[in-house]
Amino acid sequence: MKLIPREESLRKVPWKPGVVQVGCDIYTMDGVPHPLCARNALASVVHSFADLGYQVKAAIEMEFYLLDPETAQPRGTEVNCYGIADPEGYGPVLEDIQVLVEEYGIAVEAWNYEYAPGQFEVNVRYDDALKAAEDGVLLKNAVKEIALKHGVVATFMGKPFGHLAGSGMHVHQSLWNDGVNAFAGGTTRELSDLGRHYLGGLQKHIRDLTLFGSPSLNDFKRRQEGSFCPTRATWGDDNRTVAIRVITADSCRIEQRDAAASANPYLVLAAQLAAGREGIAKGIEPPAKCEGNSYTDTQAELLPQSAVEAAELLQASEFAHRAFPPLLTDTFVDTARWEYRQLAGHVSDFERARFVGVI
Repeated sequence: MKLIPREESLRKVPWKPGVVQVGCDIYTMDGVPHPLCARNALASVVHSFADLGYQVKAAIEMEFYLLDPETAQPRGTEVNCYGIADPEGYGPVLEDIQVLVEEYGIAVEAWNYEYAPGQFEVNVRYDDALKAAEDGVLLKNAVKEIALKHGVVATFMGKPFGHLAGSGMHVHQSLWNDGVNAFAGGTTRELSDLGRHYLGGLQKHIRDLTLFGSPSLNDFKRRQEGSFCPTRATWGDDNRTVAIRVITADSCRIEQRDAAASANPYLVLAAQLAAGREGIAKGIEPPAKCEGNSYTDTQAELLPQSAVEAAELLQASEFAHRAFPPLLTDTFVDTARWEYRQLAGHVSDFERARFVGVI
């Protein structure tokens, strides 16, 4: 393959004096955009929206843990979600990250403690889709490198601890035309027809495309009732139990909430935008919205519960094979199955504790 630097991506790395960084586009040796490049996948979908006259804007929220490097555990045991205290002493790390990533060119809107000790969420300001995805990729690396300078380890693993909250990636998205939000349905605080069809595409294909947002076997351990991680293919208005949340109170947008923090932001966004575009192209109407607790909505389909199930759905999806290069989807499917085989052959401490001396 060939790497072609993108001049506009050149930036200084503030926590590494004297170092600059540049992103590259990936091509085959014949000069064709490489089918395994995640950025190319997103660029293709974004360009298809441009052909329709729409600009895609997106914002990414990600959760992560800061852990002790020797024990691989959080420093404390208290949940401080949205609290103002800093009982575990993570303040200096977060302050340094905030300042340095801003200098790095990533506009962070907010940081907060999340629903477990040592867990945090970062919200990046919305931007053009390609910039938003690039910011997501670079932010994860920045957090990990800056954290190490403070003697802590950052992890974006989907479910690092069985008894604590998992880490997700929420993607906010909207379409714009000549500076006007095309999802806004006038003064009724409802989605426009275009936004509603986009939502219909997201909901219809969320199961088929799950593997792009949850690429690791571990990611599926997040899918537990009452965990704020969706388990069913539902949507609703400002409802944090659903998979797809419609927000019309201020800046009209749609938030898909099922991806894990471990996923590649380029592919997560590419998959969701492709599904939304299919919804617009075919005028797909979403089902009735979930009015209450999505976890108990037995009429809605369950999202895939394992990487193997997600791989089967992706492989069988006619839509996915139209939307993405076959090499990309086949590679994701093969990798998930390979990882499952590795895990299936591994004997865990849990198995030994359960069976040694009993069997």
